Amino acid sequence: MALASWVDGNQLGATDLNTKTVQVHVISKPSDETVINSETMQNDDHLKFTAQAGARYYIKLFLIVNGADTNGGIEMGFYGPANSEFYWCSDMFGDSPDFGGDVSRRRQLYANLPNMETNGTGADIVAPPVGILVMGDTSGTFGLRWTQGTPNATATRVKALSCMFITKLG
Repeated sequence: MALASWVDGNQLGATDLNTKTVQVHVISKPSDETVINSETMQNDDHLKFTAQAGARYYIKLFLIVNGADTNGGIEMGFYGPANSEFYWCSDMFGDSPDFGGDVSRRRQLYANLPNMETNGTGADIVAPPVGILVMGDTSGTFGLRWTQGTPNATATRVKALSCMFITKLG
């Protein structure tokens, strides 16, 4: 498909806007969310949306997280409707962010729950997972799920201003 071009002064019609522009929906986390002393996976309160049956989406997250230094960390993944698939990579540090460790770019699915260490409660770090959501014949909620990587009395937090960018591909 060729890129669109518009003539100055001409009005754009609905067809042009629906087929030749990219619309990105942004969900921004309004407040911190905390997990303490738990490995029980929980759905994030804010970073989720209703996906349409038969659609495909490009999903990008910008997660601001913090937690205990050396223990705790964050274990994360995604959930979605029946008959959907999410192909993603975490782009998270595989070991201590203190030392700029390896970044994971392994392909993940719903069942995968990679873990990232954190640097202490005052040291926010960013996890930028990205992927393609392919919907089946059922609409439903798609979203982030997460917990502590190891139970710890120091809270693991996904911070306010973390966000999810959703681009519908078709």
